[in-house]
Amino acid sequence: MINTEDSMLPPSRKNGWIIVFVLLALLGIAGLVLSILYRDSAKPGEVIRNERRKAAKHVVYTIVLSRIDATRADRIIREIVQDIGPDTAFTDLIIGSPVTDPWCASIREYQRSLRKAMTETKTLPIGTQSVVVSMVGGLLTKNELPARVYLVGQINSENIGPIASRTERTADAFELRSNIMGSVELISYLSPPEHPANDGYVKLFEGKTFKVERRP
Repeated sequence: MINTEDSMLPPSRKNGWIIVFVLLALLGIAGLVLSILYRDSAKPGEVIRNERRKAAKHVVYTIVLSRIDATRADRIIREIVQDIGPDTAFTDLIIGSPVTDPWCASIREYQRSLRKAMTETKTLPIGTQSVVVSMVGGLLTKNELPARVYLVGQINSENIGPIASRTERTADAFELRSNIMGSVELISYLSPPEHPANDGYVKLFEGKTFKVERRP
């Protein structure tokens, strides 16, 4: 007896599944190509940044802990650029701030991003400030390049009691890195420098063996 339902179906082809798999593979390859093209077009500076990091002989971290006025920001940026000097093409430029991209492809981008960070960063809780500096301590262990770390802004507290232990560990990490990997130098623009929290924070780093400098 003939099954009427079967008679209504189109005849099967032995190579039907092969065709399906080929089509799926082609779609997958096309999707991969498009994703690569989109990624490259969406991040045009990524290649430059990667090449800069490969060629880097120094690394500079500028950690912006709070907003400062524009005039002071411009002066600090000029001084940082002067410190870098002619080695801008061979320096890995990194910013610690919640309002900017951390990696910069050029010294001009670095200057623009620094000004944005210094003039637009909102007040951060002291715990968050401590975590940001600790994260930079972790990043320092990822390479052996001579490193300079700038602290800009102010500690948002009357004293450093709540973060003293964490900061002490961060200072220890800076010291260890400086002693067994690449040298570390810390430059503080924390202001006002006589404020108990700013002064106490820097003193935790000054008690170590790497170079620490205070600037107005």
